[in-house]
Amino acid sequence: MSLDFEIFKPQGRLASHIQAIWSVSVASDTVQTVHKQLLSDAGTGVTFILQNEVQMDGEWQSPGVLLLPVSTLAHQVCLPPGTVMAGVRFHPAVSYQLFGQRLAQPLRIEGDHPLASLALATFESLQAAHSPSARMVALYHWCQDLIAAYEPQDVSHIIHQERATISQRQRERQFQKWLGITPKHYQRIIRVRQTLEQLRAQPNISLSDLALEQGFADQAHMTRECQQIARMTPKQFVRKRKKPNRL
Repeated sequence: MSLDFEIFKPQGRLASHIQAIWSVSVASDTVQTVHKQLLSDAGTGVTFILQNEVQMDGEWQSPGVLLLPVSTLAHQVCLPPGTVMAGVRFHPAVSYQLFGQRLAQPLRIEGDHPLASLALATFESLQAAHSPSARMVALYHWCQDLIAAYEPQDVSHIIHQERATISQRQRERQFQKWLGITPKHYQRIIRVRQTLEQLRAQPNISLSDLALEQGFADQAHMTRECQQIARMTPKQFVRKRKKPNRL
């Protein structure tokens, strides 16, 4: 198999801040570039590009550590043969709690960036690791150090409407500060993601039934939302999933 992708979802204390720790590599003898579609989740992440340049939304990125902006639209990543990457995916608003800023585009972590001392040492250890499991163990320890150093707040009671303990106006202000979107926009992103995740698990499900289950007005409404946020319709999503080199 040309693509090796592994993911770990932390439990315990890290679970309230970290969605996942992941590792991906493409065999050097692979003939074609691997294309990966990343669904938007309103979260952010830190990506360690360990070997080879990779293309992210049309921009080539050289090896290093990238802090990613809030994901409001689907992203396309192109992984040439020999690529090795690893990273951490934060829950929505966690990145702002950690670093006190909301990015408009990927930021390379270097120099005097507050994260540099922790991240660059981890980058070196990841480059020296010889397996996906070793990379994820190194990232797990880095996450522990990161959370201990910055002590981010648990803001899930604000992000998730059913748990909200503040007024709607206060919630909207926090969303704008942390994510740059409204709570309603956030719910649209999550609904599209859940819709396509269900379609990933059940590719033969009736689209009209899927639209009803996910709370869309009808199938046409679901198609429009997926096209706008995921940059593809449900039918296109299923077709892309059947192609080789797709995750």
